[in-house]
Amino acid sequence: MSSAKQQASPGVGVLADPAQYRPGRTITDWTPEDPSSWRSTGKRVATRNLWIAVPALLVAFVVWQVWSITATSLKDVGFGFSQSQLFWLTAVPGIAGGTARIFYTFLGPMIGQRRFTAISTVVLIVPLLWLGFAVQNPDTPYGTMIAIAALCGIGGANFSSSLANIGFFYPKRERTRPASTAAWATWASRWSSSSRPF
Repeated sequence: MSSAKQQASPGVGVLADPAQYRPGRTITDWTPEDPSSWRSTGKRVATRNLWIAVPALLVAFVVWQVWSITATSLKDVGFGFSQSQLFWLTAVPGIAGGTARIFYTFLGPMIGQRRFTAISTVVLIVPLLWLGFAVQNPDTPYGTMIAIAALCGIGGANFSSSLANIGFFYPKRERTRPASTAAWATWASRWSSSSRPF
């Protein structure tokens, strides 16, 4: 990060290093409540962050929800799981996602929210690919399906922790905007869940 950063109090001629607002840099001066800072830099950075976050939220929610649709159709394609086993296959993503959210909430600020969003979204490719191969073979062991279900639960942790942090880039008076945009992404992902992976 550049050492040319100049410090001052918000609203009193703040002149921060403009390089810190470029993609891939760590932001150390962020004052969205200052109208001049918001107009000059803040709004552009917040909007860019929002439009990167929304597709990531969409992917995370789809990965989290795809398992509930998959579990209800396993018997139709030849899997001989009992009702109790199917119940657990449906429950595991929620349990895994709720537990992982505890860690996800703190990991973002620790390693940088932009980097964390990229890594945690790419990781979701693993359970999707694994699920795609597993459902093609009715002899796939129950333990393997439980492991895939737990990994799909990571999508829920990703979604909920990112959704909780999405408004921090905005001033308080505008925090409904990112929340409503994310709500549209959720609605779209619910709609997309009507297509089954079989």
